[in-house]
Amino acid sequence: MGIDYEPESTGTIRTDVLIVGSGPIGAVYARKLVDAGHNVLMVDAGAQETEIPGDHKKNASEMTLNEFSSVIQNDLTPLSSSSSMPGAAATLAIGGMSTHWTCVTAAPHPTLEAPKLFPEAQWTPLLSEAQDLLNTNSTTYDTSTRQENLKNVLNASGHSFKSTPLACQKAEDGKIVYTSTSTILSPIFPSKNFTLLPLHLCTKLHKQNGAILSASITSFSTNTQISVIAKQYILAAGAVLTPQILHNSGMDNELPALGRYLTERMVGFCQVRLDKKFSTMGGEVNIMEGAREGKKWVTTINREAHQYGQLPEDVDGSDVLDVRCMSVVEPNVENRVKFGEKGSDGMPMPSFTVSPSNDDLKVAAKMMVEMQSLATTLGSFITEPTIMPLGTALHLSGTTRAGTSVENSVVDVNSKVWGVDNLYLGGCGVIAEGMACQPTLTAVGYALQSVERVKTALQSE
Repeated sequence: MGIDYEPESTGTIRTDVLIVGSGPIGAVYARKLVDAGHNVLMVDAGAQETEIPGDHKKNASEMTLNEFSSVIQNDLTPLSSSSSMPGAAATLAIGGMSTHWTCVTAAPHPTLEAPKLFPEAQWTPLLSEAQDLLNTNSTTYDTSTRQENLKNVLNASGHSFKSTPLACQKAEDGKIVYTSTSTILSPIFPSKNFTLLPLHLCTKLHKQNGAILSASITSFSTNTQISVIAKQYILAAGAVLTPQILHNSGMDNELPALGRYLTERMVGFCQVRLDKKFSTMGGEVNIMEGAREGKKWVTTINREAHQYGQLPEDVDGSDVLDVRCMSVVEPNVENRVKFGEKGSDGMPMPSFTVSPSNDDLKVAAKMMVEMQSLATTLGSFITEPTIMPLGTALHLSGTTRAGTSVENSVVDVNSKVWGVDNLYLGGCGVIAEGMACQPTLTAVGYALQSVERVKTALQSE
């Protein structure tokens, strides 16, 4: 599988491509590049916490929702004590957030959320390929009579709920296998062209004459410093840790949009005990209503584990559903992540300056009114509707946004950093639009466009 890779005696590793970050986006880059015959080294500061590297932890063992919520809480590392983004966190492990994500892979609304950089004829096949890679389907719970009944009742009142698109597959025994980094990487794990190094932190890129010459890596396992020399470099470490590396590399002045235009979802949440007319029906429920004209928020109705929303142990959860709505803090140049003094790992610590606009707050208020109406249609409250702390969605975007100019973006349509010939960024940070829907599918679409440009660059060398 190649994870026992040792650097040369000089402390230098040479490879075709260095990928920093082992979440789903880094995995997409690795899969495509190894399939094309290139040597890829992937490093991640986190440890390998599952037997199969980057596996979803639900696949490894049976847990109650409360138990899995505790797993998520333990896996999340707060990114800052900043009061404006108290919920912001990262998962430092092989697989990143994909080891515990909800697997919702909603497509962006074609006019309200889809990337404006891509013509529809270009974007549609990218989304389709992303759905295939992630095993996205909307049929996981379609045999549920309760789900079908709920959809019918809600849609009869003017809604448009559909089965939630989920990245998963049903095994022959009926068990759901959730997509994660391991799903994407499994075909290349045996390849001699792929190396995965856990507990290796990329601290700095060294640039000269418009190109990255090398990357500095700290090995936590051996407490040594390693230099990686690659032909192409890809940072896919998340919407905060990717700009952190660029900041530590002294690239702020060349990239004025770095860390700015930060967007995040405002999350409304409540829990409902279903009315008896629904509770007599069997089956799981996972339905979703996407953003639409005049209503730029998404609503999911299900029972799912998050870092919040645990039920008291004495509450029977069989007839309880979560109602979760997400609107968006739209892109604003003043909403940003900044970096200050260095922490114990030697990296500059992030802090946030984020404030929803009046328009953002008005949309969120309308969203909460609709949530109240939906919930009372379903039954009685277990948990009253509330707006969760900003950052709770864990969907930070925009900090390394794609665009057409270095003045207001960090990368171009191919996710290549402006002014640097061999550096590409992947992840939710490149998403420029304010999106209410879950961002993973869109981020994979960007990566699929980008990796073709990386392959072309490698072929020309």
